[in-house]
Amino acid sequence: MSKRQPVYFRAVKVRDADGNFISAFVPASATDANTIRERGVSIGAVVRADLTKNRNIEFHRLAHAIGGLCVQHIEAFEGMTHHKALKKLQQDSGIQCDVTITEIPGFGILESRQPKSMAFDAMDQTEFFTMITELCQYIARTYWPTMTGEQVEDMAQAMVQERAA
Repeated sequence: MSKRQPVYFRAVKVRDADGNFISAFVPASATDANTIRERGVSIGAVVRADLTKNRNIEFHRLAHAIGGLCVQHIEAFEGMTHHKALKKLQQDSGIQCDVTITEIPGFGILESRQPKSMAFDAMDQTEFFTMITELCQYIARTYWPTMTGEQVEDMAQAMVQERAA
């Protein structure tokens, strides 16, 4: 079964029947309005939704540039794709990972880290921004201790700008 496409909404202020301003969500485009109709949602219907902020594509590119920075300059990431480098950073740092702790008799405790998906529909902009900021700090602490997380991010931003030029 394939996953259904999300419907995008815009938050707006509208007047209610008493003339008071209230917040409401309206379809962000004609395509979104059509999708809502096709799904049989009518005026007054109550629907369940998981609301997330739309992701910033430029910040997504910056994140992958951070992966590229690691691939180019840190031996432990040599030969990886930019995405695989980001996943390794997640797993090694534990940032945005599901952690499972298992006690193995006679051996001890086993900790397993499963990196969470970075897909646009799996992690909203706020979570993604926080993750990337924390990964930059981790890179600085672990691989480049003379740098700050902000400097790591600045280097990656320079790579994005270089590619765009």
